[in-house]
Amino acid sequence: MRRTAILSALVVAMLGMASIASAVTATIDMNILTPTNVAQALVGPGVTISNVTFTGDPAQGGTFTADPGTIGFDTGVVLSSGNIADTIGPNTSDNTTTDFGGVGDGDLTTLSGFPTLDAAVLEFDFTPDADTVFFRYVFSSEEYNEYVNSEFNDTFAFFVNGTNCAFIDDGVGLVPITINTINNGNPFGDAGSATNPALYRNNDLDDGGGAIATEMDGLTIVLTCMAPVISGEANTMKLAIADASDGVLDSAVFLEEGSLSTTPPDDAGKVTGGGRIDAEDGAITFGTTVIGDEQGLRGNLQMNDHKTGDRLHGYSVDSLSVVDNTATWTGSAKWNGEDGYSFEITVVDNRNGNSAKKGAPDTIDVTVTDGGGAVIWSTDGVQDLKKGNIKIH
Repeated sequence: MRRTAILSALVVAMLGMASIASAVTATIDMNILTPTNVAQALVGPGVTISNVTFTGDPAQGGTFTADPGTIGFDTGVVLSSGNIADTIGPNTSDNTTTDFGGVGDGDLTTLSGFPTLDAAVLEFDFTPDADTVFFRYVFSSEEYNEYVNSEFNDTFAFFVNGTNCAFIDDGVGLVPITINTINNGNPFGDAGSATNPALYRNNDLDDGGGAIATEMDGLTIVLTCMAPVISGEANTMKLAIADASDGVLDSAVFLEEGSLSTTPPDDAGKVTGGGRIDAEDGAITFGTTVIGDEQGLRGNLQMNDHKTGDRLHGYSVDSLSVVDNTATWTGSAKWNGEDGYSFEITVVDNRNGNSAKKGAPDTIDVTVTDGGGAVIWSTDGVQDLKKGNIKIH
């Protein structure tokens, strides 16, 4: 029934499109570009790629251009569960659809909670020059707003070394980004059914939208993926999007050109840096990136005690406090590869991110506890950073 109603509406919409200019955005799909061309458009400073593959119809992936303010960035890569050309604005229909009859993706089915179809999957290996990568993206869909909180829970994910980095902190935990996790309710504007509405931009013609110059009925704000990686070695990337429960009503994800990088984006509050602490009988080295923005808190902390051989991998951020040039945060961690540990770290940026600047050195203080709260390792109080630097942005 849903498919019949949508197809009937599409015929009416198409008859009226001849007089409507749709030059706000443009796309080039993989009937013209190669998968390597598309993946290369993502690459920014500090990253190289290889072994690129694409699964899906060639019309489901490519590049786009947009006027300022439409998506949140002007150029980049777009993947869709339908035809990427259907993302071109203005918005003339509440139910744009291209059903390719394609298969879904098992990883996306798990995240969505419903069977997926028409998956578009771009995969490649990449080698970074640091231990964290970033990229910026926007999720959009024709499922908005009428199919929010339903089984038509279209979803996408960015799997870095098998772990999805396209998620938000909803105050309870980390959740993947889908129709049902970012929206403004159903019916639209219903606070009781809305989920993370501050991250949502309405463009649905039936709900007062249409001012955003894309065909998509709803979009997220610009979000940032941040993922720990292995510096100097080949890592894996899987970018995927799919319909859920049926193949109609398209969703698309836009990724900013050149934003796959080891350089953090400028528009987020963050702490970055690393270096060496000289300890008795050996050195301690560390590196960290912490971001706090509309998506919540996320980050990582890598620390190696070269005296004992102990290794800390902090993979989440539970709290962050920044006062002037001092930042303190806590999170969950693996200790020597085993999960179930926590850390607290305080850093002081005395040199404003410039290790060559004269004056007091940056400092660091780290404590690691086990699941019972017992301290198992620490820096023995505040330590001066001998090499490297901390920057509180």
